[in-house]
Amino acid sequence: MKTQSAGILRKIVGFHMDVDRNWVAELECKHQKLVRNDPPYTDHHWVTTAQGRLEHMGQELSCSACRPGE
Repeated sequence: MKTQSAGILRKIVGFHMDVDRNWVAELECKHQKLVRNDPPYTDHHWVTTAQGRLEHMGQELSCSACRPGE
């Protein structure tokens, strides 16, 4: 399993919008990760379109809720 300093890399399996109208990635581990587009701190312009979200299905994001060995 690949890891990054912020957590374990997990595949994106879906998206939904939270109560604040920010996009949230649903990860294969059943955890979630906020993927809002908020330049200059985060540039996730792809999350603002259905096509962009579709193109990122299956890509990996770091899950800080997962721990090595789980």
